[in-house]
Amino acid sequence: METIPTISANPLVVQHNALVNAKFDLNTHEARLFLALLARLQRTDTTFSKCQLLVREIVPSTGSNNVYDQVRRMLKDFASRTLTIEKLSADGRPLKKPSFTVIPLLAYATYLEGEGMIEAQFNDLLLPYLLELRDNFTKAQLAELLKLKSASSYRIYWLLREYGAFGKRTIRLDELKAILGLDKEYDRFNNFRARILDRAQAELAATDLPFTYEAIKQGREVVEIRFSFKPVSTSPPAAALSNDYSEWEAAVLEAGVSAASLPLIQARLAAGDYDLGYVRYVLDTVKSQVRTGKIKKEGGAVFKALTDGYLLPEYQQKLNASASKKKINPALTAQRKKLLSELEDAHNSLKFIQTAVIYNDDTRLVALAEVQAKINQLQKQLSA
Repeated sequence: METIPTISANPLVVQHNALVNAKFDLNTHEARLFLALLARLQRTDTTFSKCQLLVREIVPSTGSNNVYDQVRRMLKDFASRTLTIEKLSADGRPLKKPSFTVIPLLAYATYLEGEGMIEAQFNDLLLPYLLELRDNFTKAQLAELLKLKSASSYRIYWLLREYGAFGKRTIRLDELKAILGLDKEYDRFNNFRARILDRAQAELAATDLPFTYEAIKQGREVVEIRFSFKPVSTSPPAAALSNDYSEWEAAVLEAGVSAASLPLIQARLAAGDYDLGYVRYVLDTVKSQVRTGKIKKEGGAVFKALTDGYLLPEYQQKLNASASKKKINPALTAQRKKLLSELEDAHNSLKFIQTAVIYNDDTRLVALAEVQAKINQLQKQLSA
């Protein structure tokens, strides 16, 4: 029997950055359907499966007899949507010389008569943008995305989330309108400000990405939008280190680094400036220096080493010395990095499932058991 994907244990959604910045136009219902399909993807998927979801997940009940006619019309439009997106190399990285292509968003979408359900599947050409992602991707919590109502707010959230660790992003006005599929609308900036920017600002105020913005002018014409927001990470804020932070984050915080500094460290990790091995090396080295009295403030020393990287030469020498004695298997190193990333996502999923209103008593228990089993499996693999 074919398994139909659900959102029971997948409160984290992920997209390649090329898809975050792709140019396409969706209305509010189409944006909800797109999000529902994203939420049903699993990190272990290698192909797209057909997805089934209740109509009321996309179109809240209005009591109207015309709601299903509305859904049929929506699906007809949605199934024909295309997007303009940056081409990727065979390993999923941007090409040295950017090139763009136009592809359909879906393989198909249909309304299941008499069942009150929608069935749809992503177009296989989107595989490198949604599945088996290793780098150049952006993660977001489903709990935050479900707070948004308009399609433009949803897209703006993703654009800011991509730069979450930096707390700011500047986009040319014409590029932003093209990404949102509004390049032929809103000739007057005041209209765009009121209907798109101000609305997105109001909606994102209820999420983990509240923002302010500034219209940058060239002469009398607005040419850029400068967004500013508090830096955020993919890990939700919380009180208990053991439950709400990854292992390395908890260790860094325990050393005395402030939680507000974590995004800076995460940004360097994401940029590939160093790996988690360097984080562990810094923690061990600084702790040793504290014991011998060489330094007094452990947190300050750890923060400086992780943001300035002044211990990187020593760490690299240690790696080279180890490699000369025992050849390092790059495949095993990459596999460990992948497992650590999956473990972090699983811990985030566990916290989301515990409180999210999209689960009832039965589905919550099933989802919690599924995620806990995944955590146990990953921890076992990492300790092997």
